[in-house]
Amino acid sequence: MSRKCFNSPKKSCKRKKRKTGWIIGSIGVGIVITFIIPVWGWIIAVGGALIYCGWYLIENNK
Repeated sequence: MSRKCFNSPKKSCKRKKRKTGWIIGSIGVGIVITFIIPVWGWIIAVGGALIYCGWYLIENNK
């Protein structure tokens, strides 16, 4: 069985599907970015801290 859009021409039915797709896609991208960007931020912060500690140990190893 196929779903029909009642009281609307065929073009507006496609338009509604397209808008729904954009809405679902943007919500999905937002969720992915919400979880990936903080993870990358922590990885960069830990990497910077390790580099700083390494330079500190090399300079004070004399």
